[in-house]
Amino acid sequence: MKLKYFFAVMAILGVVCTCASAGKPGTANLDAAIQQASGDINDTLPAGTKVALLNFTSGSDVLSDYVIEEMSIALVKGRKLVVVDRKEIDLIRGEMNFQMSGEVSDESAQEIGKMLGAQSIVSGSLVNMGDTHRFRTKVINVNSAAIETSASISVADDPQIQFLLSQGKGPAPQVAQGGTQATPAQAGTSDQAQPAEPALPAYKIGDTGPAGGLIFYDKGNNNNGWRYLEAAPEEAEFRALWSVHGTKIDNTQDGIGYGKRNTQLIIDIFSKTSGEWDTAAQKVDDLVYNGFDDWFLPSKAELDQMYGNLKRRNMGDFKDEWYWSSTGRNGWNQAFSQNFKDGRMYENASTYSERYYVRPVRQVAGPNTGRSAVDGGGDGVAGTTGTTRGLSRRGIGVLGTVLGVLAFGALMGYIGYVVISNPDGGSRALAATP
Repeated sequence: MKLKYFFAVMAILGVVCTCASAGKPGTANLDAAIQQASGDINDTLPAGTKVALLNFTSGSDVLSDYVIEEMSIALVKGRKLVVVDRKEIDLIRGEMNFQMSGEVSDESAQEIGKMLGAQSIVSGSLVNMGDTHRFRTKVINVNSAAIETSASISVADDPQIQFLLSQGKGPAPQVAQGGTQATPAQAGTSDQAQPAEPALPAYKIGDTGPAGGLIFYDKGNNNNGWRYLEAAPEEAEFRALWSVHGTKIDNTQDGIGYGKRNTQLIIDIFSKTSGEWDTAAQKVDDLVYNGFDDWFLPSKAELDQMYGNLKRRNMGDFKDEWYWSSTGRNGWNQAFSQNFKDGRMYENASTYSERYYVRPVRQVAGPNTGRSAVDGGGDGVAGTTGTTRGLSRRGIGVLGTVLGVLAFGALMGYIGYVVISNPDGGSRALAATP
């Protein structure tokens, strides 16, 4: 009976913990809201419409500039609308003395639109709703002043929002990392505290990273200037040969933290020996995506993390095909690749005859929590290939210790029961026990 009560209590605690850890339903992150609003604009306006992204009201010039730039990129990628160049808008902005993060009346927006030769004007705002934000956009027809489309999206108050709000200046109160509002200093006081250095944004596995890709690895600290690994979006993926002439590359490593070094080593050797070009590593190194140019070919272990933490969770739009790593097989014209259909790692792939897929990755800085990496691996530890497919050695050791303590406690309880229930012959009863 007591065991039943024990398991019932544990079940209730599990439900409570699960509910407590769940996020707010119906909220998006900032990047998802930008993409959703941009998609609505692209779908609503007729093809060929000339659009000017005029202003976005928020508590930070940096956040406003980020939103406008990301929306501009999204609309340009849609290849349907004509987006007015930011330089033209900046010239008008300087003449009319308004800020990207400030309010602009609809009448002024119409006038600016006519000066730019635009047919539609896009403006928006981010409103603090307490524990969430409201992301709003609207599109105004320059000629008729009619609102052509609008969006209102609930956005989570996550580290990305907090970080961007802490940059620049604006009318809205800043939000501290812990979620409480920072109290503004009183005017006229002589001992005003200097603003703290803003914390770097924190990410979880599967979050959208700074370059628009997905975070697939967290090593738990910011050693060597990076904490996370971000996989580029599917649009940046391509197929390529690893080596055109089969040049052998020795001394590449397979551990987490080595992909960037491997990529540079491959490029340097190719340029000094065979003069090969247009290979997987070189094309990744030349890539500029969403304004970022620090992409590289993942190492064997980094590729495995990408498979385990993204592909197996149906994230990242990966294909059921072979993907290259930057880890070559020493002494051979071969390199490691991985089948993203079933996770098989192949070490004998021919570098000069197999044209496999490449998913670029990059390193991302983050806060230094001092926490160990959850998914295994380290900062450039060769041979580390831990994934989320099983318990770590440390986890197994802890589990074994707990089970051992419980077993010992059960044994001692049983001995006590035998002795108490047989006061005259406890030792005989115990000895008779099989």
